[in-house]
Amino acid sequence: MKRAKSASSDWQSQLDELRTLIENAPAKPRGALAKLKQLDASVQKEIETIEDARRRRIVGPRARVRAAIYTIEDSPRGPALTERRDSDARPFKCPKAAYEAVAAVLAESKVPVGFQDIKAKASKRLRQELPDYAIRTPLRFWSILGLVDHQQARFLRVGTKAEFLKGARAAWYQASTEQIKAPLP
Repeated sequence: MKRAKSASSDWQSQLDELRTLIENAPAKPRGALAKLKQLDASVQKEIETIEDARRRRIVGPRARVRAAIYTIEDSPRGPALTERRDSDARPFKCPKAAYEAVAAVLAESKVPVGFQDIKAKASKRLRQELPDYAIRTPLRFWSILGLVDHQQARFLRVGTKAEFLKGARAAWYQASTEQIKAPLP
């Protein structure tokens, strides 16, 4: 089976053919001109592909953290789920009340819920505006443990309402007794 040519090898081979045509047919420029048009189209396509890849890298999602460690630690607002990353970034802390509010919002939903909806409902439950990290921290934690399915900025609990809530409580307890490390992506 033939291996597909990459775009760069395609225009390089066309360039080689063009050189050969020009060297061997000084009186017949038509073939050289046709090859030159093919080369131009191939190079343009390669440039567009590279530019598209750059745009996606800039606009697309940020690179994932290589590792995260979750524990329950004391904080000024009581016990909190803490996410420490393998960088110099400050740890993210989600107080137990926020953890339970986010869990309740996800448990009540039978369909995937967007981040902003989760934040609004959890904030309403606690009667205070929660920061984004207080919502994202438990969502990442539950995703790692397989309690939440995360697809295209929407989150859905795995299992029934009771199974999810039981799993969220067990995850809190587990993080209070040991460090939970996120698998490397």
